[in-house]
Amino acid sequence: MRTITLFAILVVIMMGVFYGVIFATGEEKADMNGKIIGICHANPHDENNTQNSILVEGKVAGNSETHNISVKVNNATIILQEKGKKRVNASFSNIKTGTNVAVMFTGPFLESYPPQTTAKQIVISP
Repeated sequence: MRTITLFAILVVIMMGVFYGVIFATGEEKADMNGKIIGICHANPHDENNTQNSILVEGKVAGNSETHNISVKVNNATIILQEKGKKRVNASFSNIKTGTNVAVMFTGPFLESYPPQTTAKQIVISP
């Protein structure tokens, strides 16, 4: 009985280590992959334009159609740039029209045309 209990505990520990490694090293899947077709820079003198945003044309995960989505970029948005196989920190100034990006969303979508949401993370691809 003691051997079975020890074996069960060992299996549970190994599963925990296995899943922990997978989740710790796995990259988050993009909600949208596409190309930037427009950039709107925040204007501190205009109360209607206080956040940077990008207009992305591409495919949303789980949908085969191409969509345009307006994505707000705030101070909490993580911006990374792929350099070879590594990802390095970047900023909004690294984002250019025509750049390929992978975007992870956070928060709700506003039902407008184009739909609007906020970026949790943006990865700039070469």
